[in-house]
Amino acid sequence: MTERITITLPDGLVDELDGIAHARGLSRSAVIREASARYVTQEKAGDEAARRRKAGEEFLAFIDELQKQPVLDDRPTLEILREARETSGEAGR
Repeated sequence: MTERITITLPDGLVDELDGIAHARGLSRSAVIREASARYVTQEKAGDEAARRRKAGEEFLAFIDELQKQPVLDDRPTLEILREARETSGEAGR
């Protein structure tokens, strides 16, 4: 489905659009459709990048908070995991 719209553009921009359309063998409308689609895609990508950046910042803040917590067991992590596995294996017997 398409919808017809009316827009106002500066003369210089219309001249440039017409030049691009002529060089590519397209209509003015086709060039504007393509440019609009690219703009929307770019905006969506920018929004997604901002969401990823915010999620990364929140994750780093979470890690910072974790690092502020007191260490309750100073053994190496692997040793603690092995003990936990052994303990959970014994509980299932």
